[in-house]
Amino acid sequence: MIGDVINVEQRHLDTAENIYEIIKENYNHIEKWAVGICGESGSGKSVTAFALKKVLEANGIKSIVLQMDDYFKLPPKSNHENRQKSLDNVGIQEVHLDLIQENIQQFKEGKTSIEKPLVHYQDNSVTEEILDTNDAQILIIEGTYIMEIPDFDFSIFIDRNYKNTLENRMKRNREEQSEFIEKVLDIEHNIIRKFKDRANLVLDQNYQIVKS
Repeated sequence: MIGDVINVEQRHLDTAENIYEIIKENYNHIEKWAVGICGESGSGKSVTAFALKKVLEANGIKSIVLQMDDYFKLPPKSNHENRQKSLDNVGIQEVHLDLIQENIQQFKEGKTSIEKPLVHYQDNSVTEEILDTNDAQILIIEGTYIMEIPDFDFSIFIDRNYKNTLENRMKRNREEQSEFIEKVLDIEHNIIRKFKDRANLVLDQNYQIVKS
């Protein structure tokens, strides 16, 4: 997503190093892998994804990060307005998970490029971009609902809920603090929490591995 701010700190890199050590025990460099990172808003999905990308590439493994936010059916402000019409509009149905799944399949089939949506946050618009996947070995996808997709070879769940991610969410300057937003996040929380049991690895509130 254009306009998103991601600050990778040393603690994120340290966690990514630990994740890499676990992944490499099972990773076959001949195959193409899809790694999913799931969690609630502000939990650290993006920063974990880009920290892992940096660690992987430091170890000679080219990777690409996809963000679920680019796959929303409506651009950000329009999607917010749609939620205001009815909270029933909040949920997995807001996202083109089918397109994410298609991109995963294209990657695993060895396509040298994939076409995906690209959200421009400030412009409230969605365009398209073509990513060069040539020589990439791991596709990292982060997002709230991505573990609804069964095609991941390895999945990570960040066990932080919206009540303890307020500071992170405010730093992004992407959403107001309001009763309505808290209702939206509570709905998302009740959807996302079911994914924890599906994960291969769980990170706690301090980004420490508690399940592997």
